[in-house]
Amino acid sequence: MGKWCIGKIEFASKEDYKAGCRDLKRIQTLSAGMELHDHREAAELYEMLKKQPFLFESVLGREFRSYLKDKADGIRHPYGNFPEECLYSGKDSKKRKGAAKEAVGGKDGREAMRAGQMKFRERDIGRETERKEKDLEDFGDFDEEGQDAVKKTGKKKIRVIKPLCILAGFCLILFSLYKIFSYDIWSYISERKMEELASCILTPIEPEVSEAHRIADLIASGMYTEEEAINIARKEQEQKQGESVTEDGILYRYSVLYGRNDEMAGWIQLEGTVINYPVMLTPDDEEYYLKKGFDKKYDINGIPFMDARCGIEEPTMNFLIYGHNMKNGSMFSALLSYEEEEFYEEHKTIRFDTIYERGEYEIVGVFRTQIPYESDQEAYRYYSFIDTQDEEEYNAYIRFVKEQSFYETGITAEYGTQLLTLSTCDRSIPAGRFVVVGRKK
Repeated sequence: MGKWCIGKIEFASKEDYKAGCRDLKRIQTLSAGMELHDHREAAELYEMLKKQPFLFESVLGREFRSYLKDKADGIRHPYGNFPEECLYSGKDSKKRKGAAKEAVGGKDGREAMRAGQMKFRERDIGRETERKEKDLEDFGDFDEEGQDAVKKTGKKKIRVIKPLCILAGFCLILFSLYKIFSYDIWSYISERKMEELASCILTPIEPEVSEAHRIADLIASGMYTEEEAINIARKEQEQKQGESVTEDGILYRYSVLYGRNDEMAGWIQLEGTVINYPVMLTPDDEEYYLKKGFDKKYDINGIPFMDARCGIEEPTMNFLIYGHNMKNGSMFSALLSYEEEEFYEEHKTIRFDTIYERGEYEIVGVFRTQIPYESDQEAYRYYSFIDTQDEEEYNAYIRFVKEQSFYETGITAEYGTQLLTLSTCDRSIPAGRFVVVGRKK
């Protein structure tokens, strides 16, 4: 006998032997509690298996079918090689079978038990073979050798697919970890870059002496009268307190930053929040800084930028600035806190300086809206208002802001007043936008 055997049946390979073992378990399950020496029970089981041609995987299953056929025909000693001693699993299985018959009791009880067993067997066999039939339905009718070939091919596919699935799952885990940690890393790098940019803002030098001391020094010199000394001291004080500019008209405080990137349009700041960023303007490519930093390199947070239609040398009526609503709380995420009136009461003004002029803006209104479909011509588009010479158009924008606002700020704007509109994404509604509008003091 060969190495891989079940009873007198010899298998060519270990894989065939394993398939035989699986078939043996199925056979033992089917045979449990049955008396196959009774040709009626053998016939019922045989008829049931005829409806499930793909239940067994190996030659052992085919031999079992032949064995059942002989038993159903009343042949006491079947001619095949099926190992009848393997029908029942465990040494005490026959005892358990006999006990089950006694518990049911009598011929009628035995018939009822057999009918119930057949019903459950049909259900279990149907479930097991349904998948196999589906796999083979595209291959037409096969003889038994063809069926074995298909099964072996299926096993090979499974052996290939399983490691591929494991590899794919491992790659997915690595990718997920990369996305999680890379987001945190990029956010940290972006935050450090912004801190470095803020440190480059130059501040005016505080006067070394007070105005009164300067007047006293001028009088003590004996060169000026008291009135002349007062006038001179006041002029010097005004010059020191005023905003100095470069030869190009750039505010001194932003001259270093502008020298590093001349696409800088200004600086925006909201006290008490993380909003403290440069604002960019690229008329030829409005969204250039959507995923780029001040240094024009990739930055997950991007950087706030103005609508391409805006102008700062000749200021447009409305400065429209876009910024990301980042999950890490950076960029314009803090604007969403304006939904609460309590936050507004503590942050009534926003500072936005262009590179040419400083500016402080009072909040006119705060609202949430959606980007309308292109086909919706009647919908008001807040982002369409940039500049106008029409007073009614200006007033229509202010009315829209006041009507949509979460609360009344008590601040409005008259035609000609410079406006500031800040816009960021709002994920609470589809295509949502959160908008804050202010007027220049």
